[in-house]
Amino acid sequence: MAEFFKRTQTLALLIAGIGTSLGGLYTIAPQWALAQLNQLPYIVSDTIFIQHWGFLVLMMGCGFLIAIFRNDWSIPVFWVALIEKLFFVSLVIGYSSQPFTHGFWLSMVMESVICLYIAGYLLSARQSKTKTRQ
Repeated sequence: MAEFFKRTQTLALLIAGIGTSLGGLYTIAPQWALAQLNQLPYIVSDTIFIQHWGFLVLMMGCGFLIAIFRNDWSIPVFWVALIEKLFFVSLVIGYSSQPFTHGFWLSMVMESVICLYIAGYLLSARQSKTKTRQ
């Protein structure tokens, strides 16, 4: 299993980095992003929160991309991303009966796939570290 994650790490970081960085669209074009990506009405009073959230997600995506070149970043970035993305998934599932979640299902699927990969990676890294110590 460790070999699989070693071979796919760069591609996974690239895909997760690009996919996650797309959240930056909420920073530069919040009205367009809400309407086009989430099918939600734009409420001017929410602009600060939308742009702030978009920027934070963009920075998480940049963390993935930096980890491609800085291998020592991989595990810390993966831990932060796992927590952030699992929280997002739990919010979408928790509010699934609300109509405003309809525009978030595709993002939730992407986040879930990334979380599965990260969990496997971290488990594999932990097992490899344990074997190395023995």
